[in-house]
Amino acid sequence: MSVEPAERVGANPAAVIYGVLVVATVVAAESTRRETFAKVLSASVVTLLLYWVAHAYAHHLGGRLRRPARWSGSEAVQVLSHESYILAGAALPLLALAGAWAAGATLETGVTVVLWTSAIELVALELTAGLFLHLRLAELVTEVLVGAGLGVGILAVRVLLH
Repeated sequence: MSVEPAERVGANPAAVIYGVLVVATVVAAESTRRETFAKVLSASVVTLLLYWVAHAYAHHLGGRLRRPARWSGSEAVQVLSHESYILAGAALPLLALAGAWAAGATLETGVTVVLWTSAIELVALELTAGLFLHLRLAELVTEVLVGAGLGVGILAVRVLLH
């Protein structure tokens, strides 16, 4: 299974969004009363890595089922590389969490920083895409509202569970 040439050289914005959402939802679900920064950061990284590998594996397996072929390690590495944008998307929320920890913030504050950082990142991604595509104002507002809706969804997970 091969990744399309345009995808090989370009970014994978879907994976970036998945990376943001994975870390944000894990952090939102954590209980700040029983957990520590180390546990929340570790759980976020492990979940992120599992999601990255599972996403790449699903992509690779799907391609092999559409075009029957033997498993190829080099193709698996290629798909892992393509899906590594999931890791890039998660970098900012993870850095926000580590930064809050390093600054001596409470875990509750760190979680709040991660959730708002993630929500803002999603809006910024939509805004950037809309400006890059030279969307009309109504289209741009719609795109940004989609990102904001995802951000609100992350915050809702936190509110619903705590």
